[in-house]
Amino acid sequence: MDSNQDKNKILFIAKILVIIASILGLIAIILEYGFNISEQNTNILHMVSLSVIIIFFVYQSVNFFYSSNKKDYLKTHKVEVFLFSTILLEIILSLFNYSLIAQIGDFLSLKDVAFLYIVFAQLFIVLGFILGGLRFNQNILQLKIQPSRLFILSFLVTILVGSLLLMLPAATVYENISFIDAFFTSTSAVCVTGLITQDTATYFTTFGQVVIMLLFQIGGLGLMTFTTFFALFLSGGLGIKERILLHDILDEDNIGQITKVLSFLTISTFLLEAIGAAILFLSIHTQVPNLSNAIFISVFHSISAFCNAGFSIFSLNLMDGLVIGNHVFTLTIAFLIILGGLGFPTILALWTRFFRKRTNSFRKKSSIQTKMVIFSTLGLLVFGTIWMYTFELNNTMNNLGFFEKLSASFFQSVTTRTAGFNTLDFAQMGIPTILMVLFLMFVGASPGGTGGGIRTTTFAIMYFGTISILKNQKDAHFGNRTIPKEIIVKAFIKTFFSIAIISAGIIMLTITEDKDLLDIMFESFSAFGTVGLSRGITGDLTVYGKLIISLLMFIGRVGPLAFIYSILKPVEQPNYDLPYENISIL
Repeated sequence: MDSNQDKNKILFIAKILVIIASILGLIAIILEYGFNISEQNTNILHMVSLSVIIIFFVYQSVNFFYSSNKKDYLKTHKVEVFLFSTILLEIILSLFNYSLIAQIGDFLSLKDVAFLYIVFAQLFIVLGFILGGLRFNQNILQLKIQPSRLFILSFLVTILVGSLLLMLPAATVYENISFIDAFFTSTSAVCVTGLITQDTATYFTTFGQVVIMLLFQIGGLGLMTFTTFFALFLSGGLGIKERILLHDILDEDNIGQITKVLSFLTISTFLLEAIGAAILFLSIHTQVPNLSNAIFISVFHSISAFCNAGFSIFSLNLMDGLVIGNHVFTLTIAFLIILGGLGFPTILALWTRFFRKRTNSFRKKSSIQTKMVIFSTLGLLVFGTIWMYTFELNNTMNNLGFFEKLSASFFQSVTTRTAGFNTLDFAQMGIPTILMVLFLMFVGASPGGTGGGIRTTTFAIMYFGTISILKNQKDAHFGNRTIPKEIIVKAFIKTFFSIAIISAGIIMLTITEDKDLLDIMFESFSAFGTVGLSRGITGDLTVYGKLIISLLMFIGRVGPLAFIYSILKPVEQPNYDLPYENISIL
């Protein structure tokens, strides 16, 4: 009994020490890279980082020694074991005057190999901190929290952390960003919108741009999805509680398929972004003299496009001279936007349909929802392209050739449905075009996608529901299937609340901002639809205006119904029905 108490005491003390050490190590990294500090202080921080590695080494040794099942411990701590083994191997090799890190330094032609030790030590600290957070994420999934509230809370935490990171001196060129601008930028990135109060290209340093990129990558996938995938990779499985919670968050009916859906969602995201980045790089690398800069431009825009974020590190967005005439670049961006906006359920259904044997998995969902998503997406793309071409032919596209006009019309039709990139100036467009853009921004992307809006399926369901009412039909039909009445009602309710929220935002902005009503409407629809397009008023908004737009972006990303569900207290349904009575609405 005493031996067990001693063991638990030692493990508890070791855990406390490694948590404190990890926090100190993370603070040391933030101080070094987030602030402009002296060389003497930098050396002190390096000593802290190396001390943390020593504590980590001791902690893993103690845990492994006291583990009752060492095989299971190795299985559930694969990454830690790899890090531990790497450190141990480096120590053993150093006894024989050999160093793997020194060899890497020689290969990279680094003069200061000691600096490489520090970099690896800092990587170990960051990975260790992330691993701890991922395992803590599994504990969060075990809590009895309403899924919509947990989903919203994850976005709020990410936004606040992003705001603090963007306020670090090293994140901006002038080191003086205000909290409201940092908060607005972080909200825009996490909500994959793209509205900016400060120029991403010139105001933020590379460090700040990387932070923004990570924020819209996490925002595109969703923090719970992102962290749970890596926690799944580390632990090897999900419990029933985690599966039930993710079933609500991912909108997957089959709980048994949660692991597959989660893995496909995350892996396909990274794979498509990598392919997109490769194509973008090939299209611009000859025009960008710096190789690392060309790679960063490609990766940044690929992730931004697939996540429908709309952020660009060109001051003129895609109207920049480097890419304005580069059709490979713009079309790649367009197709990444379409893939991200289609939604993972649709991508998964198409993958299953064309590249794998058809099974009963995902069959029900793909049979009607996939068709509805594809038809509505194609219809909106064609409609937007024709409208844009017709009304901007002799306006913003006046100086373009036929192919350029067609390409620009198609691109604007794609991007107005939640992406936020632009190759034409929306401030110069006519009112008919702007009204069409408002409609496309309101509809947005598809369910499970990285965009916003009421969703293509919501619009399609309302259309078929309205047709059935006008034809005095008993039910609404699509693809030889009946659309449930509760789904139709939910679609109309969602649209009603969306219009109400946007209208409230417009009214409040007319009070706080001295701007043209059309510009305010455009900004509000763009924020709620997480589009990111603007007619040039975002940077001139007051503090209250920025907060209103931030709230619209947030509600648009998490969804109006999820936002309302998270506020309202669940009410038990009665076990009885009240009598019906007809009420005239004619």
